[in-house]
Amino acid sequence: MRAKTIGACMLAFVLLAGVSVSQQLSKKMTNQDVIDLVGLGMSDGVVIDKIHSADATDFDTSVPALKKLKAAKVSDEVIRAMINPRPAPAENAAAPAPAADPAGLPTEIGVYAMVKGKLTEVEPEVVGWQTGGMLKSIATGGLTKGHVNGKVMKPKSPLQMPNPLEFIVRTPEGTSVTEYQLLRLDEKSDRREFRAMTGGIVHASGGAERNAVEFNPEKLASRTWRIKFSDLKKGEYGLLPPGVNSASISSSGKMYTFGVIE
Repeated sequence: MRAKTIGACMLAFVLLAGVSVSQQLSKKMTNQDVIDLVGLGMSDGVVIDKIHSADATDFDTSVPALKKLKAAKVSDEVIRAMINPRPAPAENAAAPAPAADPAGLPTEIGVYAMVKGKLTEVEPEVVGWQTGGMLKSIATGGLTKGHVNGKVMKPKSPLQMPNPLEFIVRTPEGTSVTEYQLLRLDEKSDRREFRAMTGGIVHASGGAERNAVEFNPEKLASRTWRIKFSDLKKGEYGLLPPGVNSASISSSGKMYTFGVIE
């Protein structure tokens, strides 16, 4: 009889211990738990991880409770985690915007050169302008086109490349690469010069024909073209964007320059 009594007591003790452990495991995390963790010197990251990993929470984020939390030196970051202890899973978070062009083509307007197998943006140089032939153009009703003389300071472009050459051109909305002019520049001791036709059309009789270089663009995507050269002559060149007209000598005032070294 005594043995049975002892066995029953031990069983009851085990059951009570199990209930106690279960209660501890299922205990909700409270404001006091957070204050205790902060008081132990735990970092905000550790406290926030503890909040997010808790099975259940019972936080009081009323104004009086927030005052007590701030008095206990609980940071705003931890308090935000207490207000929202169950953040959305990472997979539900807003995904980063996909690349605008999965083919790896440039998405910003400009001219890009293939240098050692990698597209490199061609930095434009400022062009100084001097008009010519405008009065003649007006007198003939536009039948005789005016021209502009361009000047780019410094004797050489900072971009020097050997043949073969490859460029990618991303044009502004509403324009085509055929409106650009590729010009060979006349080299001077301290500058480069050229003559171009207003409106993006090469002058055929005023000397610009010796500056103009024909090219055959290949369209790759919307507003994006490839231009290749296999044996461009040694010298200085520039790709002139559209926008040269009698009202405004150049809307951009720039030229994408490069030099061919062999």
